[in-house]
Amino acid sequence: MKLGVVIGVVWASKKVKELDACTLYIVQPVSSSGKKIDNPLVVADPNNIAASGDKVVFVTSTDATQVFANGFAPVNASIVELVDGIT
Repeated sequence: MKLGVVIGVVWASKKVKELDACTLYIVQPVSSSGKKIDNPLVVADPNNIAASGDKVVFVTSTDATQVFANGFAPVNASIVELVDGIT
């Protein structure tokens, strides 16, 4: 799992059916202290839990596909939860 901040929204007029009700965000990976640590990437939000500016936990690779209700979607990263705080 990785930590990131939602910095933008990706608008796509045509998507594969698995992504029909899914929002795509641009997420900036960050460290636990909030420092940028990698390049931004497009991340799926299959449960539509995030919004711009939210700190989120996201997963990549095969884990990202398993977040979807049908167990598969052609994505490389997915949001799995919102972060309320880090201590």
